[in-house]
Formats: sequence, structure tokens, C-alpha cells
Amino acid sequence: MIEFIVNFAKSFLPININMKRFKLINLLFSALMLMLLISPQAKAEGEYAWPANYSGVMLQGFSWDAYDDSQWTTLASQAGELSDYFDLIWVPNSGKCSSNPSMGYNPVYWMSNHNSSFGTEDELREMIKTFSSFGTGIIEDVVVNHRDGVSTWTDFPTETYKGVTYEWGPWAICKNDEVSKQPDQEQPTGAYDTGDNFDGCRDLDHTNAKVQEGIKAYLDFLKNDLGYIGWRYDMVKGFGSKFIKIYNESAKASYSVGEYWDGYDNIVKWIEGTGRTSAAFDFPFKFQVNDAFAGMDFSKLVWKRNGSLDQPAGLIHMDTYQRYAVTFIDNHDTYRESTKFTGDIVAANAYMLCSPGTPCVFMKHWLEKKADIKKLIAIRKSVGITNQSKVTVLSTSRSMYVAKVTGTNGELVIKVGRGTYTPSGYTSADRVAYSGAYTIWTKVSIKDLDTVRPEVTLTPDSGIYIGGTDVTLSAKNASKDAQIIYTTDKTTPSLTNGTKVNSGTTIRISKKTTLKAVVCENNKVVSTVKTATYTTEYLPVTIYLLKPKTWSTVNFYAWSDTFEAAQLLGNWPGMATSTVVESGKTWYKWTTPKECDIVNIIFNNGTDQTVDITNLEGTHYFILNEPEEGKTITVTDVTDIYGGVTDIAAENVTVRYNGSAFVVEGAEDVASINVFNMSGSEVAASYRNNSVDVQGLQNGFYLYRVILSNGKVAQGKIVKR
Repeated sequence: MIEFIVNFAKSFLPININMKRFKLINLLFSALMLMLLISPQAKAEGEYAWPANYSGVMLQGFSWDAYDDSQWTTLASQAGELSDYFDLIWVPNSGKCSSNPSMGYNPVYWMSNHNSSFGTEDELREMIKTFSSFGTGIIEDVVVNHRDGVSTWTDFPTETYKGVTYEWGPWAICKNDEVSKQPDQEQPTGAYDTGDNFDGCRDLDHTNAKVQEGIKAYLDFLKNDLGYIGWRYDMVKGFGSKFIKIYNESAKASYSVGEYWDGYDNIVKWIEGTGRTSAAFDFPFKFQVNDAFAGMDFSKLVWKRNGSLDQPAGLIHMDTYQRYAVTFIDNHDTYRESTKFTGDIVAANAYMLCSPGTPCVFMKHWLEKKADIKKLIAIRKSVGITNQSKVTVLSTSRSMYVAKVTGTNGELVIKVGRGTYTPSGYTSADRVAYSGAYTIWTKVSIKDLDTVRPEVTLTPDSGIYIGGTDVTLSAKNASKDAQIIYTTDKTTPSLTNGTKVNSGTTIRISKKTTLKAVVCENNKVVSTVKTATYTTEYLPVTIYLLKPKTWSTVNFYAWSDTFEAAQLLGNWPGMATSTVVESGKTWYKWTTPKECDIVNIIFNNGTDQTVDITNLEGTHYFILNEPEEGKTITVTDVTDIYGGVTDIAAENVTVRYNGSAFVVEGAEDVASINVFNMSGSEVAASYRNNSVDVQGLQNGFYLYRVILSNGKVAQGKIVKR
């Protein structure tokens, strides 16, 4: 190559050129081309977006308010089954938010606190690690369009990662954010928003270099510390697409998809704006599926590529953008709005799973139609359909859509609709899935994706055993030398944590215990965590609610798995309860009958009410979050502050203010420090550190709670002057 260019240049030189001068030019050309050849290659298209010819299937592992189905421990317990079918699982934002419970869309903490409504940070890490061991990647719901303050609209937490401290103020907020109209709040000084406004949290100024560096650090933390394999960007219409390119090229994640809720042209414009460093959810696909099934007009499942070639509708109709399309039938937002899909769920998923793009199955659909969807995923994977597979539409009309899809292992034909069609070369023996609404034919042998894996069985399982019970731990589908590792302190068993016993061992449970166990073979954990809770005595639940500021009437409405509402506090709206004074504050208090050891509750005033507060055990103290009106008021659990009398006290541990931080003295093994304002809201926190930065807090009184590594607690009041 170099010789060719030198000779090419030589042809332009004068014939009588001085040979010494020519040798110099020859040397310069050679050096230049060597530099070009050894310089870094330009980034390949989509390197930080979504893989080409990708055969994976994604699961949205949550729906709105699915706090039970999507607990980290719940998902981890299903890791074996889910990993047989899904290559990626999209989970909610795991950082601590400004309300509890929260779906993760009002984020406060990015790097220092990942204890959320879905579980603790330890449970999160274990869940990601468990899925990774089965070859499945976890996608984080990343919310960086906006951010909430710790206790006010603008007091963002100070966080440190890899030795760099990130401290933000009003300069990080877009100047046209809604806080600019609040005279009692700090005023934003950032640039104007580069996208749509979001009321509820502060819109971040993505043009600011410090904001960009903070987001880069956050993504690095998600990928390289927590272990996420990629992310779904929430509300990308809220800031310029060029910033996605900056973040993804810094983080170098394998998978990135943006939520750009719009039509085809604008989504394509967004993908191009990112430099094709991110995929996008295929909203046009979803809305065409909605329309086709709602009107029973299956011609709407087809768009024309370049005005002539029939293709499946949506981003995927253009071969240029199939790779960058993540198709879906419903998600957590559309499912609870007028855009919810109302047709045949299995037929719609069949169309999606037999089309290019990366299909994302919705958790609700998976739980409702698991057997059918398993079969459809097995067909897709057996035929080898990828996000860029070729589709030949064979027939399209109001009554049906028929297409041939070519995979890496063969091809299939799918018909959606109630029209009659028999593809050439196929017989009824080639039908691998069908109903009145769809049929799939293929000559490819369909694999059984279910894997028989070792698992723990506990006999008896969870339940109430007054006086205690013996529990036998056994390894199923395991080798004869398999052992079991278990814990009884709610921690996750591992090779370095828990008690190792032989399969068939019986242990005695004499008090309320959460038992967790895994199978171990050849010094490797080979099963998911089996969890069971044993109750050996009835312990009633006691609930306190701090007297609301604006309510004149307070009702408690309660129910449980074993008690109907009428048996506890009566039918809706429940019953007004008595008040008590503790810690100088007035609380509404209620205790369940002793046989009711787990309860769900709603606080209301007859008109306004909180969200469902579920699975409460023991004693809990709550305060209402503002505003105290509407049907979805959230609460903050302040039991750590007001209900800590049962803690084991840490002696000789004190906290002092050094001018910039609250510093723990008398202990080196600090697990966490939490700081609360006098209303009970957490305003600062640090973990595995003996100090917490409070420079962003106003002067005044605060409550602190220090937890040591041995579980002992020190708490009290401190003043910042």
C-alpha cells in the first residue's frame, strides 16, 4: 500500500528532480502512511448501540407498581427459567429516589445509594451476578433527563466515585425549569433546556461539562461497578440526541436503547442525532400493531420500503434501521394508558417474534401467556431470526398478513389474522404454533429451551409453624456430591457466606427465620437462591402515621392474605384510629390482631389517599409526602428514626461537625451514615465511610443514624452551624 502511494506520488514529480530530495519525499510519504496504518481505527457504526445480526430476546422485567413481581430477590429466584428464554432483562432504575415506593423515575442518588423499592443494593448486586452466571445481561432504566433533590427541589447529593467528588448546585438545572417559578427555592442558572420539559423533577443542563462528567461517571459505575450490561434511556425527548453520543462513547456499553415516544421520521432523526450510538424503541411498530388488531385490518402490519417493497411496519420496515429497532407490544407506560394493546396477546407477540428488530416481551404478557410465549421464543431462536433477518411479505389484506422470514438456520412462514392461507411447500405437519388468530409453519426442528438445573427444595416450605419446625434441605437435579449452602440472617448464601451442609440435612427452626439456600457443586454455585420464611409465633403489626399537616380526618384501611378488610378496620374507607404522642410528635397508631403478622394498608381522609403500602411486618412509622392530596400520595418510612429502640446500641460512638461534614468518632467499621431533617426526610448519606458531606445542607438541627459493620447502631441529634 505504501509502495503504491509513493510510486503514485513519484509520477507527479519532475523527471529531473534531485535524487536526494526524492529520497526525502519518499521517506516522508512512507512515514505518513505508516502513521495512518497504525493509528486507531474509527469506531464501527453502532459499536456502542446494539449488535448487528443480534439474535437475542429482551424481557421488560417490570410493569407499573410491580413491586412484588420485580423485587431483585424475586427476579433472581427465576434467573434459571428466564435465562433459558431471554438474553437481556430490562429492570427499573435501582438508585434511591425521592419517594417510597417509587418506580425509579424521580431519582436522587446515582452512585452512593442503590437501595430502592425493589430491594437493597446487596440484593441488586447478587441479582445481576446471578443472571450473569446464566449468560443473561441486565439493562438498567437510566433516568438522566431529570433529577430530584434530597429534601428540597435543588439539593442534589454530593457523591464520590473513583476518587472524584461530584457536587451539584442550581447551575446544573436548566434555567427554564419549573423551579424558576418558585420564589422559595434556589433559582436555576443553567442553559435553556435542549429538549422537552419534565415537571416533577429538575431538568438537567446537558450542555454543562460538569453535568456531562457526572453522567459519564454514573454510567461507568453502572457498567463497571454494579455490572449492568447496558441501559434504556428514559425520556430522551427531554435533551439533545448528541449528548447520548457523548455518554455512550464514554461508557462503551454493549446495549443502549432510548425511549423516544414519537413517529418514524422523528425517531430516525433521533437515532441519527446520536451518531447511531443507540437503538430506539419502535413506537411506530407498536402503534401499527394496536391499529391492526383493534380494527381487524391486518394490512396495517405492512409498510412499503422505498415506496415499493412490502415489509413489516415500523422502524423495522427499513433495512437501515432494523438493527436499531427494539420492538414491543406494551410497556409499563402504554399498558396503563389509552395506548394499551387490547387485541390477541399471543398473536401480537407471534408477529413481533417473527419479525426483525430486537423483540422486548412485556412482563405482564409473559406472566399471563408464559407457555405460548415460550414456544414462540423457541421458534425464533431455532430458526435463527435476528434483528436484521430478511422478510418477504407473501400476502397482505384486511383479513391477514403472511410473510416468509429467513433466519440463520432456515426459514418460517407466519400468518396473522383469520384469513385462509397455505404456504407453498408446507403441510399441516409443518405447523409449529397456531390458534384462530395466527399460524407459524417451518421445517426447522424446534429446540426445547427449558434447561434442567440443580435447585434447592425445602421441606416443609414457607409457612406458619407455631413452636418451630424441622426443615430438610435437599439438592434436586444435582450430582450425588452436591452440597447446600444456607443462611438464616437474610443475607445471600455464597461460597464465602453461609453454612455448607450435605444434601438431605435437617435443621431446626425455632424462631421467625428467613432461610436462603443454594446448591454447590465442584466449589461453584450452580442454582438460584431458594428463599423461605418460617413464622414460629404470631407477632402483630404496629403502624404509626405522623399527623398530616392538612388532613382533619385520618382513616386506616387494612387487609391481608388471611384477613379481609371487614375483619380488620372495616370496609372502605376503614376506621379512624387513636393518637399517641411519642418523641414529641403526634402519631395515629394501630396494631393488628396477633394472628395477623403481615398486613397491607392505605391511609386516607375519605377523599385523598396514599398508594398501597404492602407486606408490612413488625413496627413501622410513616409520614406522608407532600402534596397531601390526590389518589396516589406516597409515604416515607421513618422507622429507622423513630422506631429504633430495638436496635443494639453502639457504645462510645459519637458524631461531630467539622465545618463541612458530620464525622463519626469512636468507630472505624462504619457501614452507613444517614442524615435526616427534623421532618424525617433523608437529606444525606454515605456508605463504608466514617463521614458524610453536609456542605449542601442549611444550618440547623439534624438527626443522624450510624450503622456499624457488626449491626450496632448509634443515633442522635446534631446541629450544623
